[in-house]
Amino acid sequence: MTSAYFRPNAKGKAVLAAGKRLQRRAPDFGTWWIRYRDAAGRTARERTAARMEAEAERIAQEKAMQAERVAAGLAAPAPVPMTCDELFTKYVASTQHQPSQEPKRSVIRKWFAPHFKKKPVAAVTPADCDGLLQQARAQGMADTTVRNLHSLGRIVFKYAMRLGARRDNPWAEVPRPKVAKRKPRFLSRAQVAALLSGAGHHRLLLLVAVLSGLRRGEIAGLRWADIHWEEGPYGIIHVRHSWGRDTTKGGEERLVPVHPALHPELLAAFKAAPRSKRGDLVEELVFASPEGGMRGRGWDTAKLLGRVARWAGQELPEGFTFHDLRKTFLTHLIMDSGGNIGAGQLLAGHSSPTITANYYFGKDVGFLVEAVGGLKLVPSVAGADKHTASTRPVKAVPPATKRHKNVL
Repeated sequence: MTSAYFRPNAKGKAVLAAGKRLQRRAPDFGTWWIRYRDAAGRTARERTAARMEAEAERIAQEKAMQAERVAAGLAAPAPVPMTCDELFTKYVASTQHQPSQEPKRSVIRKWFAPHFKKKPVAAVTPADCDGLLQQARAQGMADTTVRNLHSLGRIVFKYAMRLGARRDNPWAEVPRPKVAKRKPRFLSRAQVAALLSGAGHHRLLLLVAVLSGLRRGEIAGLRWADIHWEEGPYGIIHVRHSWGRDTTKGGEERLVPVHPALHPELLAAFKAAPRSKRGDLVEELVFASPEGGMRGRGWDTAKLLGRVARWAGQELPEGFTFHDLRKTFLTHLIMDSGGNIGAGQLLAGHSSPTITANYYFGKDVGFLVEAVGGLKLVPSVAGADKHTASTRPVKAVPPATKRHKNVL
């Protein structure tokens, strides 16, 4: 069932009010609308750009025939009409309950919204997407920022596909920007010992960071109730929170045993924590802000770490951050456990051991030498440990030629 009907605009209504005959011509006196059954069998009403009734009826019949083909599985449904502005608004609203997504929402407001504006989502091309990356490069953005724009673009337009606004992802045809791979930054045992000796009242914070590998948000959200002293030889930390969220970055609770060197100082801090007359803890957080309560995301741990390094007379590697203490924990854990990357993955809460190995494990030459030295594939020759490399030149000896006897 299809039909077309005319809705007069202000000019058309004025003609009718004057008692005159209305010429149903769009867009002069109004708009032609159509009515038809969609693929789900529901009545659909749409505004058209038709000028006359015959054109509107033709559009309605085409829509109805397309809906029948979609219902029969002979054609794909048409994309849902949506502008890029509407898409970005819907995506931001869908992630509003996730505080960790705020940086991405900020990127959408700063980069995506001004670039795509009100362009129809279905009309976005790979060239439009690449244009955003070129714009970021022209403004001197780092390669990492450009790659992050590419990743976020794929996520947002994948969401558009879920909404039915597109059948494909235009970002899939844009090459992923390459970023030079950096070696993970980590501290040596001597550097860690020096920092701890000069840390002052920040010593416990650094101990937790280098002996448990917790993220900054997980340290801020760590509660005394999350430490189960009765479990394991020295207690188990149940990592459940990150900042104010009741979940970690990975979305799952993980268990981190308390290190023997951390146990006495952590337990002493627990016993010294202020309590009410009933014996209840006044502050449930292990590292609460000076005013009480949880520290905000503006907690400048990088500045804190730099101040501790100055106190200890140490120079940190260039670009070293508080998050690199987590890499220090994983690097030494894997080296001291004989290369057990699986244990590092579980303790860090990574989704795969590849992430742990590629981005968190700093390769140390001494560790590699020790690993090769422990290889038992071929028995060592007596006195091999006293071998020194010779510097004498070695003359090349031509291969001897074999003489074959004639066989009679």
